[in-house]
Amino acid sequence: MKKNKFSIVLNGLIAENPIFVLMLGMCPTLATTTSAINGLGMGLATTFVLIFSNLVISLIKNLVPENFRIPS
Repeated sequence: MKKNKFSIVLNGLIAENPIFVLMLGMCPTLATTTSAINGLGMGLATTFVLIFSNLVISLIKNLVPENFRIPS
């Protein structure tokens, strides 16, 4: 059962995450950097924000009424 839950999480983070698959979230960030180290740092920061914002959204989705889910 743990493997099944792990595969669901992994699938959601990698295989079915269009931002990760297409790297669209990182392209504008990497275009504004002047070195590879800065680009790596900004890319990791973007990944951190995307993962944790999705985590917060998934935690509050049952608390927010259906009419207000998109704005929240």
